[in-house]
Amino acid sequence: MFSAKRNPESSEAETVSPVVTIFRCRARPFLTVIGGPEFLSQLAAILTPLNYTPDSDSVQVADFDAAMVGTHTVVVIDGSIREAVELSERMGADVPKILVSGETDFAFRARCARAHVSAIVSEPIEQTELIQWLEYLGGMYHEQPASVLLVDDDPLTSEVYAELLRTKGLIVSVLNDPFRIIQALDSVRYDIIIMDMQMPGTDGIEVAKVVRQFKAHIAVPILFLSAEEDETIQMKARHFGGDDFITKRTDLDAIATLVQLRVQRARVMRALIERDGLTGLVDHLRFKERARHELARANRTKSPFCMAMIDVDHFKRVNDSWGHQVGDHVLSTLARGLTGWLRRTDLVGRYGGEEFAVILLDTTPEAVFDVLDRFRQHFATVAFDGDTEAFSVTVSIGIAGSEGCDDVAMLFAEADRALYRAKNSGRNQVVMAPRCGSAIAVSTTPSTVPGDEIFTPAVLDSSRIGTRS
Repeated sequence: MFSAKRNPESSEAETVSPVVTIFRCRARPFLTVIGGPEFLSQLAAILTPLNYTPDSDSVQVADFDAAMVGTHTVVVIDGSIREAVELSERMGADVPKILVSGETDFAFRARCARAHVSAIVSEPIEQTELIQWLEYLGGMYHEQPASVLLVDDDPLTSEVYAELLRTKGLIVSVLNDPFRIIQALDSVRYDIIIMDMQMPGTDGIEVAKVVRQFKAHIAVPILFLSAEEDETIQMKARHFGGDDFITKRTDLDAIATLVQLRVQRARVMRALIERDGLTGLVDHLRFKERARHELARANRTKSPFCMAMIDVDHFKRVNDSWGHQVGDHVLSTLARGLTGWLRRTDLVGRYGGEEFAVILLDTTPEAVFDVLDRFRQHFATVAFDGDTEAFSVTVSIGIAGSEGCDDVAMLFAEADRALYRAKNSGRNQVVMAPRCGSAIAVSTTPSTVPGDEIFTPAVLDSSRIGTRS
């Protein structure tokens, strides 16, 4: 895994004045980086391939005002500078802050906790760890409104609670038939289930047991909302799959706050459990589950989405020439570069080996073609350190749209077929399958296949999908 490390013999804290620089990225939180030139160079080496660009202007720490930090930024502080902890304290508790330091003892970390440091990243900095902290502290795990499934057999009561929760910004679906809960969970991915205890023919504990029998639903939080006040029954509900139990006499604001906290925690835990260890992306199994959910949603709402398959060209040569650690760095950089290039609503997953997959929501292959082709060109310019020499790699991309696809297997097959054509047509290109079940009719430079049309992609509104600054 790639890491960045400063010269251990340097004494940056003693010899240079640290500065404050802003790194900007369309699809990620902005960063305010505080440190000396070597620290800024280290961060730039990690962040630039991920579509971050530094501002041209920097200010000296002596001229830095904590009020300069915006509301949508994460602060990264060089722990080797004398003012590191004091700067964190001056910025207050509301600003998320990452301190980069090799210190590990409890006394130092307790001092950082008192100074409102949110996270400490050890040196050498590992790219994946840093980016995962940025995603978490930047709100990417909980910025979307919580999606709630409210299970209650009483239509009137359930709608009353649903409307009250919606006024708090929650997205609430109501299920009055508890026997249909598995179908409901299979069609939509909910962040939390709020369930009544007493229902005709069953009860909340039994329904929770059924939900927990499915691996796909074992981690979804279940919150019991009931008039039941028997502590023995409440504890039993928690024992058999419930995460919490609150009575219907509880203040609505408190219920809404508890739901939000449970959702935030569940999203963080889900991200840790479901993600590939090297790249931090969702793994093969979770990606396919999400694809099934999105295809079901597209069929209900008639909103199209796209699947893209991305493969590193000649990846075996990278491992053979420069070793597997460098190869891992290439994969990690590609993963983070894709995530930074696309919209936050899009999903990037590691499909296997050097192959990645992307779900691009509410759009068509024609609309995303140019975006992915520009990413292909951008990634080819990224320089990797092969110890003895710098090198670059290219990627091939296949795109398929959901329109006309009967199932997820067909969608994956069409995207994979387009990728196969891109590889066989010379690599380093994007090929699009116009619709499921049709012959591939689109290819791009550098080479074409006789009989294929050359597609001139429509320009996508840059406010919808990120472009390199």
